[in-house]
Amino acid sequence: MYDGDTFRVFKDNTQLKIRFACVDAPEKAQPLGIQSRDYLRSLLQQYNYQVSLNITEIDRYNRSVAEVYLPNGQLVQELQTKVGMVYPYERYKDDCPTWEKVKKAGVVAKRNRIGVWAGNYEKPWDYRRKK
Repeated sequence: MYDGDTFRVFKDNTQLKIRFACVDAPEKAQPLGIQSRDYLRSLLQQYNYQVSLNITEIDRYNRSVAEVYLPNGQLVQELQTKVGMVYPYERYKDDCPTWEKVKKAGVVAKRNRIGVWAGNYEKPWDYRRKK
């Protein structure tokens, strides 16, 4: 698991790099970057890292952009957004059939000022642009 929106899975003995659709996590060097990754890790660990994917595209880095579901049917991106560990990411919304769910979870987290919404943190897309 690299960060809060990228991880690797094995499917049919092939390793795939997955980029979460709909969301953007803080980079590891940013505030909450490590917490975002650790939240994702602990969430997936509860289900023995078993997930279902709805791959919506392959990005320019050859990553599969996907909606990620837990065995109980919950959308991982919605759960991450609800607790403020990721931002809803407009750039990936067209490849996200569940965009409205994720966006709504982001509104709630922002209103409650939790996680990435608790302070005046630099957005990950702005952080990457400056590098």
